[in-house]
This record gives sequence, C-alpha cells and structure tokens, in this order.
Amino acid sequence: MNNKIIVIVGPTAVGKTYVSVELAKRLNTEIISADSIQIYKKMNIGSAKITNNEKQGIVHHMIDIADPDENYSVSDFKEDSENIIDSMLSNEKIPIIVGGSGLYVNSLVYDLDFGRVKSDDKLRDYYNQFVMENGEDSLYERLKQIDPESADKIHKKNIKRVIRALEVYDITGTKFSELNTDIRKPSNKYECILIGLSMNRKVLYERINQRVDKMIEDGLIEEVKSLLNKGYTKNLVSMQAIGYKEIIDYLEGNSTLEEAVNILKRNTRRFAKRQYTWFLKDENVKWFEIEDIKQIDLTVDEIYDFLSKHI
Repeated sequence: MNNKIIVIVGPTAVGKTYVSVELAKRLNTEIISADSIQIYKKMNIGSAKITNNEKQGIVHHMIDIADPDENYSVSDFKEDSENIIDSMLSNEKIPIIVGGSGLYVNSLVYDLDFGRVKSDDKLRDYYNQFVMENGEDSLYERLKQIDPESADKIHKKNIKRVIRALEVYDITGTKFSELNTDIRKPSNKYECILIGLSMNRKVLYERINQRVDKMIEDGLIEEVKSLLNKGYTKNLVSMQAIGYKEIIDYLEGNSTLEEAVNILKRNTRRFAKRQYTWFLKDENVKWFEIEDIKQIDLTVDEIYDFLSKHI
C-alpha cells in the first residue's frame, strides 16, 4: 500500500486553504486540518475556519471535533488523524495535511514519543489546584527542580505545558526533556512530501491586518460573547487562543476596541513569524513563494508539477 502523504505548511494568511483545496480537486482526495484551534466547535471566525464555500465540495477532516472546554492533546490529534490517513490510503487516496500548528504537523511527520504518555485527570486537577493556591511561580519552581532543561524551554506563563511536563515525570519517572521529542526523526509510518508556502513579509502582514478587520466585520465580538455566555471561561486553553483572548480583554474593559484590534493584529503577525521560524528549521520542506496573490493559481500549478514527480 502506498504510504505517501502530502503536508502543506506555512504561516497564517499565506494562502494554505486555497492551495490545498485546489490540489485536492486535482488529485481527487481529501484534506486533514492540522490546526489546534479549528478542532473546536463554535470557534469559527477567530480561528479563520474554512467555510463551506471555500471547501468547494472537498471533504475536510479534523475540524469541529471537540467542544471548547474539552481536553484535546497532540496525542489525541495524532491518533485520530492516523486513523483517517490509514483509511484514505487503503482507498488509494493521498491525504493532504494542511495547517500551521507545528506540533500537530510534526506529530504526523516525525516520530514523537512524548504524546504517548496518557494524561492523568487527578494529577492535572492537583496541579491546577496547586496553581490556584500557590501561584504559577511556585509551580514553575517545582519544574525547575525536577527538570531544569524543560523549564528552560517552557515559559512559566504556559501553565498547561508546565503541568504536562510535571505530569509526565510523575507518571513515567522520566524527565519530559529526556523523552524522544526530536522533531527530525522521520516517521517510519508515512513517506511525507512537505510543501511550504511563503510570501513577502510586508505583503503577508498586510493580509493579516485585512483578515483581522474582516473578522471584526464578520462578527468576532459577537462570537466571543456567545462563547462566554455559554459558560466557556476565559481560562480555557481554547479561549486563550489568538483572536479570542484579545476580544475578551476588550469585553472586560481592559482595552478599547481599537486597542484590542491592534493587539490582535500584532499578535497574529508575531505568530506568523514564529510559524516561519518553526518550519524553516525543517530541511525537508520544499518552499514555494507566492509572489502575487492574484496569480496564486500559478503557484498551484508549480506545486502540482512538483508533486506529479514525487507521488
């Protein structure tokens, strides 16, 4: 059985959605989303979730699969996605994975072991209670004592990852930093063809600014209000995502709408820069520059020609 998969990566707003749909149409296949926010139901505008019109009839997987208050890990994503990939391959379809969440992508492309350690709800509850009673500094200090290497790599504000590192140590007796998290060890399950999309930074940043303005027009504030009214609190991992936390700050009176929009634009630009940095480290990615968004179909042609020689 053919085990080839196509993986399309790149920063937010670069055109991954359009390119992936056009390629899926030509290859008569389906798309698996590798986006850590688009997995959540009811979070459509802020996550820039693909619309039915944009799908153009192409089946998309791994979108709207979890509630905003549901714990959904990289390990869960890997397991669910691999089931879909294996089913598609058995039907002689070449899966297209598309997304900008680096760890989600790498869980399929590379052999990551850390996600195989199952979470422990009681331990997680204990550490969440510990944070409430003692503060994030005390939690971080505990990680520094147990696993200083992980503490160097994890920001103390990223409480979810600090707790995960402590949890892994408590369950396995092995330091989080000592588990196999080498993103360069290729998966022995799939042969991955990695396609990267890039764009002039100034043009990309302008597209990001325009996208944020459109999100506000399309009702982002109402979407966030609706989520809060349904009981999804600001402390949830999903609600801390870019596009949601900035609007929550505005709704709580911590910023004006203009300030919130500008902060959202800035945070999204910074996120795009981090995505570039993440994927540029990967020597296996074949990069394609989108020089003019109006001529993006030329880039699709280039990628399709490249793929035709490798699949």
